[in-house]
Amino acid sequence: MENARYKKFPIGISDFKKLIKGKNLFADKTLMIKDIMDDSSEVVVITRPRRFGKTLNLSMLYYFLGNNHSIDESENLFEGLNISKDTEFCKAHQNQYPVIFISFKDIKKPDQLSAYASIVLLMKELYAEHRYLLEGDLLAQDEKNTFRALLNQEANPENVGAAIKKLSEYLARKFKKFPIILIDEYDTPIQEAYSKEYYDDMIDLMRSILGQALKDNKEFQKAVVTGITRVAQESLFSGMNNVTIYTLLREKYGQYFGFTEEEVVVLLAQSRQKASIETIKEWYNGYQVGRYTLYNPWSIINCLDNNEPLQPYWVNTASNSLIAELLSRAKLVVKQQFEELLQGNIIEQPISENLVFSDIKTSPEALWSLLLYAGYLKVLSSELRGYRLMARMAIPNKEVGFVYDRIIDAWFSEAISYDSYNSFVQSLSNGDMDKFKNYLSMYIMQTGSYFDFNEQTPEAIFHVFILGLVVGLKDEYIIQSNKEAGLGRSDVIFIPKNKQKNGILIEFKVSDSIDRCLTKAQEALSQIKDKKYIETFKQHNIASVLAIGLAFFGKQVELVHEEIVLKDLSSG
Repeated sequence: MENARYKKFPIGISDFKKLIKGKNLFADKTLMIKDIMDDSSEVVVITRPRRFGKTLNLSMLYYFLGNNHSIDESENLFEGLNISKDTEFCKAHQNQYPVIFISFKDIKKPDQLSAYASIVLLMKELYAEHRYLLEGDLLAQDEKNTFRALLNQEANPENVGAAIKKLSEYLARKFKKFPIILIDEYDTPIQEAYSKEYYDDMIDLMRSILGQALKDNKEFQKAVVTGITRVAQESLFSGMNNVTIYTLLREKYGQYFGFTEEEVVVLLAQSRQKASIETIKEWYNGYQVGRYTLYNPWSIINCLDNNEPLQPYWVNTASNSLIAELLSRAKLVVKQQFEELLQGNIIEQPISENLVFSDIKTSPEALWSLLLYAGYLKVLSSELRGYRLMARMAIPNKEVGFVYDRIIDAWFSEAISYDSYNSFVQSLSNGDMDKFKNYLSMYIMQTGSYFDFNEQTPEAIFHVFILGLVVGLKDEYIIQSNKEAGLGRSDVIFIPKNKQKNGILIEFKVSDSIDRCLTKAQEALSQIKDKKYIETFKQHNIASVLAIGLAFFGKQVELVHEEIVLKDLSSG
């Protein structure tokens, strides 16, 4: 990053030339170009979460390697950047190849017909960039006819599927050199098709496009493909022996997608942002790729550019509806692990580097894999045990935590009106336990489809239920779940931001019968006092605590409570 030359933050800019000519602040990732060209694989597939610089990096490759785009001889976009220091490499590779660059990132359509039409338009735009190939007698007449059919969006599906492959043949013929193929966000149409239920048709189309371009094609130098997920090789990259896939679990290329801490420190200094690296880290850090710990670049850029308080940016760049649907329909064992994540704990689960979309709704392994590769989880470590890859995972940062809060909030909002919910959270805040119990009983009945309350429901599910219900109090309280307190771990603690208000502490039990429900609630209240959980509130200078013991038996609930005054504070 060069402060004298670059002044602005490139919000939403994914075109490398526009970024450089606009004199924007940016992290210099140009050494990736050399690593790509030195990679022994013909096809390099790199998967990263959305908004992690995939399109910008492919654009960078396009402008460096390409000889078939508009090149201003008086301006070298890479002058002074890291790659320019390797003069021999630049001499051998800069602007030496015809390049095909196509991005599927905007193919997000409600049905197969409109998605196919968008891909036809995409091929038209790609061919329009290379209209010069129609000049002279480079192409035979039938090839010109197909070329014009693609330009006019009149080509048959077979020619659409073969478009990238045929274009690479034409470019090789024109320039007497095999082209570079750059394919961005290859899986976006597939993910959208899965959520809109035309998955099989889209898989067939993308298998045709990618298979012909990368497997059955002898006339390309190298291909780089990016996406969010690695769609199962047997269904999409079948038979490709020339491909290497780099997911979040592989270190190579790790430093090129997302910001390293060193890069964030420089950006903070250049932007004169008041936020400390520690608070920035809490909100946007957490992604681990080998030895590289990475920050979410979209959130960092938006935060620094606006000089805004720390808040979610990345989570608002796309719908989280698929994640929300999958978690709401997940099996009991998944919801139990989800509860651990919400408490800030680490879970260990099997994951797969191949994602089979058809298994996501039935296989926890596929669901955890999707959450990881889409950026909703981070891997702390992984190891192969037998035939399974086991990973220790956690929620990456505070920003992603907001996604889960919203998902849980949605579970309740479908069954609970805003006025009703607001009255519920205020009943807890104000200590109105009769009203609180009535609301709690009602909500258990109304949200049963998400939590499947029955006589065998484990305590972890009720924990998720309670945490979800109290999300609306986060502005008034610091909410801690399953944290060390006194002589043990309390279930849920509410530390008021206004020191004049009561603290709240909830402990709950699951009863084995309706008759023992009240006894279990009393046991929970006794545990609060016996384990000295209220010591936490003394550390925060809170004068009194509302202690609540809850007990559940299926959809039945019992509650006891007591206000505990911390007299030792008043004497100080």
